[in-house]
Amino acid sequence: MILVKEGQSPLILCLPHSGTDLPPAVAARLNATGRLQADLAWRLERVLDFPAGLDATIVRSSVSRYVIDLDKDPTTPLSAAWDPAQALCPVTTLDRKRIYQDGEEPGPTEVEQRMLLFYQPFHLALRNQIERVRRLHSKVVVLDCQSVRSQIRGVTDSGLPMVNIGSGEGTTTDPDLRNLIVGSFHAHEGLTVGVDGFAKGGFVTRSVGRPDQGVHAMTLLLAQRSYLRHESPPFEPDKTRMGRLKSVLLDTFGRLNDWADMQGGTATLPAPVASPAPILPAEPAPVDDQAEPVPGPELAIGNQDKSCEPVEADDGLQEKECERRKQPAVDPLDTASLTRVQHSRTGKVEEEPVTPLLVAE
Repeated sequence: MILVKEGQSPLILCLPHSGTDLPPAVAARLNATGRLQADLAWRLERVLDFPAGLDATIVRSSVSRYVIDLDKDPTTPLSAAWDPAQALCPVTTLDRKRIYQDGEEPGPTEVEQRMLLFYQPFHLALRNQIERVRRLHSKVVVLDCQSVRSQIRGVTDSGLPMVNIGSGEGTTTDPDLRNLIVGSFHAHEGLTVGVDGFAKGGFVTRSVGRPDQGVHAMTLLLAQRSYLRHESPPFEPDKTRMGRLKSVLLDTFGRLNDWADMQGGTATLPAPVASPAPILPAEPAPVDDQAEPVPGPELAIGNQDKSCEPVEADDGLQEKECERRKQPAVDPLDTASLTRVQHSRTGKVEEEPVTPLLVAE
């Protein structure tokens, strides 16, 4: 199930890994390790539960990343299921421990089902919110918010900073905005900050980040020691740590809103033409950690000619005409340039039985 809280500020918080729901058809096939779900962004939705004053939009899924990882490239081949860094429907934990009983891993048909039920609706909801906020503000800030355990063998051996910012090596956001968020975290004593290190920006950040069109995206990855008492079941929050972190995030997110308002102000964009269903492109280029987002058309904001020629009418009509000509012209976001979700490649249906999935309500 996709959960959306609409706000009016330029900030959109995306939570692809905070869901815990497992459809019965999946839960019954997990082993003891899989049922622990140790790789989720546990309690992150509570960290990001801010007062109404921030007025941020929140898009999150209630479905576990062990069902499908919403921050992975949809064109990832099934053979990558054993690589936790790439897997769309993972079969191991981040430290490569099996999560399914022997022979119960999902096949291509089931992966296709999960794409249709969970992946595509999430990314459609996120795109819709970006378009909505773009009609309110000419600059939009999207944060892909995640959290992981501080100690993951083979992954964080060198140490995981408490706060990690990913910007696709500077390609998915304005450098000034990245410097602002990094500097804001650095200003708080006791916080260690990493930039484009462990978190370089996943599929969400790279697919929606279009600085030239006013959409600035970054990944915000938190070490769970920054707000949990223990990074193991039942993943109990630490009230003191969580309160301190919420205060830091609220201050930082407020600065992001201020930056967007100062840089772009507000804009009134025409509503997009309704279509019955998105047409998915055939075989888009895969997105990897080194890929740069496809540049879109430049967004022209404001009239080039600031003059106001007189009109042959009474003074009131001339004044209205001048005001009309001074209004800034804003082009709508070219949503066609955003990376669209595509079905994964599947085998023939008759080659294997189909395991029905029940949508988690």
